Amino acid sequence: MTKGAWRARLACVAGVVLIAACGGGGGGSSGSASTPAAGASGGSGGGAAAPASVSYSVALSPSAAQVGVGRTLPLTASVIDSNGNDVTASTTFAWTSSNDALATVAGASVPGSAVVTGTAAGNATIQAVGTVKAADNSTTQLPAQSASVNVLAAGLTSYSLAIPYPVLSMTDGQVLPVKVSLIDSNGADVSGAVHDWKWASSASAVQVAGAENVGTLTAVNASAAVALSTVSVSVTAPNGALMSGAFLVSVVKSGVFSYRLVLSQRGTQINALSVLNGYPQTINSKVVRNDGSDSTPDFNGLWTYITTSATLAVAPDAATRNATISTSRANGMDAAQSVLQVAASSLTLTPRPRANLLVTEQPTWGLVYNGPTPLKVPMPMGASIAVQLLHHGVDEGITGCTNWNWTKTGDNITITTGFPPNLVNIHPSATGPFTLTASCTSVSEQMPLSITLDGVVQ
Repeated sequence: MTKGAWRARLACVAGVVLIAACGGGGGGSSGSASTPAAGASGGSGGGAAAPASVSYSVALSPSAAQVGVGRTLPLTASVIDSNGNDVTASTTFAWTSSNDALATVAGASVPGSAVVTGTAAGNATIQAVGTVKAADNSTTQLPAQSASVNVLAAGLTSYSLAIPYPVLSMTDGQVLPVKVSLIDSNGADVSGAVHDWKWASSASAVQVAGAENVGTLTAVNASAAVALSTVSVSVTAPNGALMSGAFLVSVVKSGVFSYRLVLSQRGTQINALSVLNGYPQTINSKVVRNDGSDSTPDFNGLWTYITTSATLAVAPDAATRNATISTSRANGMDAAQSVLQVAASSLTLTPRPRANLLVTEQPTWGLVYNGPTPLKVPMPMGASIAVQLLHHGVDEGITGCTNWNWTKTGDNITITTGFPPNLVNIHPSATGPFTLTASCTSVSEQMPLSITLDGVVQ
């Protein structure tokens, strides 16, 4: 690597915060402003051509959500230019609340993010006004973006949408399903309990067909110029309130690669996660090219993991692209929600894909296992294991849950349930890996709970 390349990389790392200062990629449209591109020149006979005009698109998500009194709600704004570059990290935002007596707002560490705190029941509008700073230090003010926040009385369940991409890049002809989840303030995914999901696209560059909380996006762009759209999604929560959000999408022509960052657990993409104190979770990050290829090795630059929560910690492993997520929020405290944003960069490629997780710390109820991971079962003796039920991180026994059930994957074991119902007996028949899943439903909130354990017969 040349000295110049190393200097560029070190400059990127030094700018901690960051993140997207060293790359581009992404796309979309939701309110735009235009400014001449800096440094554009050309023409013939010594005459200078007029600078190309660059416009910006911005989206704020969620655009309609709820928060309880004394609790917090993360918001995220994203900006792309008309060339499809994600310029969120080059944008500063001024955040205001229409009524500080109901809800206050403050900028957070994730680029484009803010945290809303509910102070009294009522409705408030949160507004974000972004200003983009170009490479020549010129600035462009963006149209104001607003989010409607319904503040509920303390103790009531509130809802918000978890969207995996703040910005998304696609290639002409690409078809991509995007799953959005409705998460309540207890940390439960209640997407399956509501059925009036609506999907829409602001431009023909992205055609979207929704099947409940999964929108299938089809990219359409035959021109050399990048095409932009904003994809929006909405649903009515169980308490009758409308929840909505949006993300920006850019579409390049056929033959040009686009990239997205996928966060997953056990090979399944996720957009939300619950973490209990003392029980860290591990996620994997992978960059996927538009043709489905794993392009993670090509993104060999700086990867960043930033959260809006002071009590959420992330320990990434550069070799595996796994990250361990833990919380220091004290046991017994109410649940808190934040956004964790992961971004990948490359030393040779321009795109800088990002992905978001809505993280619930100390969910109201959670199942945990205190044994070794992975679970090791000796052959032929087998083993018996039990899981625990925690309430805001505190063990209050298992009577708070009903409808206990155990399932397994793998043909090398059979299982029988024991007593109490949080116990299962494992009977091995051959060596090899398996998984066990325990599930139940909390009695008070009717919150579905589950935990999946990786195991191996030895």
